[in-house]
Amino acid sequence: MSIKKSLSALSDFVYRFVGSDKFFYLVIAFLIINSAWLIFSAVYPMPFDEFAHVGAIQIYSEQFSPVVTEQSINTGIIGDITRNPSFLYYWLMSFPFRAVDSFLSFNQAVMFIRLLNLAMVVGGVYIFRKLLLEWKLSSRVVNVVLLAFIATPIVPFLSAHVNYDNFMFLLTPVVLLYASRLIASNKNLILNLLALYFFGLTATIAKQTFLPILLLIVGYVSVVVIARNWKQWSAYRYQWQKTSKNFIFYLLLTASLVVSVLAVERYGRNFVDYGTYRPGCQEVQSVEFCEQFGPWYRNKVFNVENRPDQPPYGNPISYSQYWATRMARGYFAIFHHNPSEVVSEREPYGPIQTKPLLPIPINIAVMFMLAGVLACVVAGRRVWQNRYLRFGLIITVGYIIILWFFNYSSYLRLWKAEAIQARYTLPLLILLFAFIGQTLNLAISSKGKKVALVVILIAFYVYGGGSAGWLLRAEDGWYWQTQINRTVNDRVRTFLSRAVVH
Repeated sequence: MSIKKSLSALSDFVYRFVGSDKFFYLVIAFLIINSAWLIFSAVYPMPFDEFAHVGAIQIYSEQFSPVVTEQSINTGIIGDITRNPSFLYYWLMSFPFRAVDSFLSFNQAVMFIRLLNLAMVVGGVYIFRKLLLEWKLSSRVVNVVLLAFIATPIVPFLSAHVNYDNFMFLLTPVVLLYASRLIASNKNLILNLLALYFFGLTATIAKQTFLPILLLIVGYVSVVVIARNWKQWSAYRYQWQKTSKNFIFYLLLTASLVVSVLAVERYGRNFVDYGTYRPGCQEVQSVEFCEQFGPWYRNKVFNVENRPDQPPYGNPISYSQYWATRMARGYFAIFHHNPSEVVSEREPYGPIQTKPLLPIPINIAVMFMLAGVLACVVAGRRVWQNRYLRFGLIITVGYIIILWFFNYSSYLRLWKAEAIQARYTLPLLILLFAFIGQTLNLAISSKGKKVALVVILIAFYVYGGGSAGWLLRAEDGWYWQTQINRTVNDRVRTFLSRAVVH
């Protein structure tokens, strides 16, 4: 067999294999291995506020009610949780925490809860796959999109945390799935509306930043459904009569009522008592309490005392350049608490220490982004005609714009750029990847060229992506302080330093 025929046969095999269930299982395995390695390697707390999340879980584990009415003064480091609308995750995680806390050490209990968070992300990836397949994307495109997403360093890194972002990631594709079915047709209209309401509201009391996402989704779905039934209002009555009032219906109805009560207790009462959905710490607790809370002290004391004479990033355009760069680098950032340095009462685990990024993955990401933009010239109209991708792109872009306005308004108030974090976009990042992936898929007709792009992705983005950068750059103090942990990770770092460009 000639070399050309051999390469053609290999290309055909890769093309088929990438679209298979086996390839998807390898993608899931890649996520589990990368995240689990960090779970059992990275010392507590990990930098995305893990100590605050665990602290809140501990408080909830001392009671069965989802409503905390008071906090002791020594819990000020985690901020106020009595009126925090993002509470459901803490309450739910308090049950497995209290179940293992009696026979596991604290560190072991943390690792157990970390594993549950990883399970949430694995579940979210599985549901995202189901969603994208319902959006009429091929299994090849979906599998490659999910691989690219999981290989993005922030994904396995955040998945290894105890953090409510992971619960929101699990709920996001569920909400999008029912929204998509409402966009598609009137089939099971009532059940899909109930499910969208329940899971959407659940996500907002898991993490308040889902609220603008939900409002965008509900707004879009409302326009589509009302427009579809504009001249046949009897369709709603017909769908209600057609809906089977079975166990699933009453379960969804009951669950929706329960979640509504919880949402009203938090959001509704906050509006009544404080005039806002999320009152500031000092409106609920004493100043002595709030001074222990890092973000409050930073914004109310440190930034006020150290306010610059003029805004450091100038007008909205120059600020946007800084914002976009910081967001993009955030997906690849390598950092951790450094417990060996001087600590304060607001940073008892040491300041955040950052390391240089690995150069190849972020440059490959830029290359694929630019290729996707160019592909839009050829195939953008065909991709836009997919009503689901159009919906996903509008929601994603809308949310990014809202996030930018939130960050920019904070910048104008403080004259300092705060809370610019890539993880806030993570639930919708897959949708952006899917749009780019489908655009490239339609713009490139050659099977061989498609396989070549997958090979480039694996060789230069997946290889060296995931948790590789963290393991390469980690300081000794970033690990759990056990001999076996340090020994194994030293050997891994030695191997990666020889195998990965850094």
